[in-house]
Amino acid sequence: MTSDFSIGDRVQLSALGASRCPRLADKTGTIVGQSSVYVNCARVLLDGNKSPTTVHRDYLEAILSVIAE
Repeated sequence: MTSDFSIGDRVQLSALGASRCPRLADKTGTIVGQSSVYVNCARVLLDGNKSPTTVHRDYLEAILSVIAE
């Protein structure tokens, strides 16, 4: 993958993504691959979905995981 994301990263929609795709605004998911057609898109398995969705990387932001000690 050529961007900040790698397979297994947890993501949510950015402010730009939420404004462009309001139905997905509150969804989170996991990066499962890259698009085979578009270089700037990632395949995201959204929580609760059975199949991945292709989303432009500018529409995504990483979820920072907090490790409790």
